[in-house]
Amino acid sequence: MTSKRLIEVPLPDDAEPTPEDLELLETTLQAIVGLRFSGSRAWEMVEQALEDEGWKVRTRLMWVAEARKGREYEQAAGRTRDEAFAQLHELTQMDEVPGVP
Repeated sequence: MTSKRLIEVPLPDDAEPTPEDLELLETTLQAIVGLRFSGSRAWEMVEQALEDEGWKVRTRLMWVAEARKGREYEQAAGRTRDEAFAQLHELTQMDEVPGVP
């Protein structure tokens, strides 16, 4: 039997989190756990090779928003959820050209 290790994080007494708040908190904490404990860290060799070739390398966490309609697919990334959805909205609007079936 696999045991789970859990971290309990108390919220302020007056907090009434919405389902979206809980999703955001869970996603954020999963990202932190993923950064710290997951993966082979092979990316470090790639980063070093790029730097050795003169590249300045930077990484950051991003929101990714996806939309599908039939066979159409769009994906956008942003530093915030608002930014990702704004870009996704622009991309999907380009698919909705008037007069095109």
